[in-house]
Amino acid sequence: MRFLAPIVAAVLASMVLVGCGEASTASVTAATANTPNPANRVAVYYMHRTFRCFSCLWIENTTRQTLKESFPSELASGRLELRVEDYWKRKDLARQYDVNTVSIVVVNVADGQEVSHRTLDKVWDLKLKNEEFRAYITEAVRAALNKAK
Repeated sequence: MRFLAPIVAAVLASMVLVGCGEASTASVTAATANTPNPANRVAVYYMHRTFRCFSCLWIENTTRQTLKESFPSELASGRLELRVEDYWKRKDLARQYDVNTVSIVVVNVADGQEVSHRTLDKVWDLKLKNEEFRAYITEAVRAALNKAK
């Protein structure tokens, strides 16, 4: 009977991780659906796999929190949006942005058309380095918003 405890714990832990990922994706989708979509904007894509680890969830949650705290008016107006996409399911986006691992891509849209994008390559190097990670995201998004004026 003791050998079942670790198996049950592992199954429960994986259910929690998958459940957290799905819930956070749904909240982003709902928030984006209620926001205006101006022709000139910045889209921040958090591209993930279907199954996510602790680090993947940390990157998503810290990115979300950073955007909410640093750019509340831009999010509310629709000039900035966070999109959470599973790149295993959205192969078109994976090809478009050359994504083959968990990534953050900052996209500039002008007159409704993408004009440039930047993949934030250092997110894995900065994971769990809260202040450095947040500064990296903030600087990249601020630069993109300045180009989108």
